[in-house]
Amino acid sequence: MKILVGSLLVLSLALNIFLINRLSKQGKELTAAQASASEIDEVRRQNQELPVNQTSAPDSAGASALELARLRNEVGRLRTQAGEAARLRAQAAEGAQLRAWLATATQNLARAESELLTALKLSPSDLQREKDEAQSVRCVNNLKQIGLAARIWLNDNNDVFPPNFISMSNELATPKILHCPADAASIPVAEWSQLNPAEISYRFLNPNGNETDPSKPLTVCPIHGHLGLSDGSVQRKQ
Repeated sequence: MKILVGSLLVLSLALNIFLINRLSKQGKELTAAQASASEIDEVRRQNQELPVNQTSAPDSAGASALELARLRNEVGRLRTQAGEAARLRAQAAEGAQLRAWLATATQNLARAESELLTALKLSPSDLQREKDEAQSVRCVNNLKQIGLAARIWLNDNNDVFPPNFISMSNELATPKILHCPADAASIPVAEWSQLNPAEISYRFLNPNGNETDPSKPLTVCPIHGHLGLSDGSVQRKQ
């Protein structure tokens, strides 16, 4: 666990450095683009004043034409810079999103570190109790999903429960649900073709039955003693 905490801290530090460098670069580019935008405004102002100067001084028409050509080239260049400025503004918005993401990631990391430090302070017996409780909760959730799948199967099959767990393969998201997390004698599998019925952790108590008695046990976990009832609820053994 100490190694994991250290790895998380190193990862967080590297991420912070990367984001800070990127945001700093974007800030410099945005400042340069803003200066270019100000220059564009000045050129536009000079371009608007040019016809007035030509009217008041016709003898300088040739010089004014050259100046106008120069200014047009300058305006074209600055328009390109203005497009770059727009791109940098978009990057600045992305930077704000990165800052928000970084803040969230930092909070999550702090919470994970706190949980790990708390776990490190627990005695072996306390850790085992925490593990057992977590496995018991997951087992109850498995039985709830099995009960829901059985009722879906019942509604599609003339109000009769399936004969076994395998029959509910279309209603169950994965065969892993049939494995109690506290069952060390079997290995959970991800594919139905890999499932060995003998390694299913739970027992089906109402095969081909009905819901006439909603409180009739439907499934049971032999390890924890939790009961899944025919109405889809689960009675957790304390």
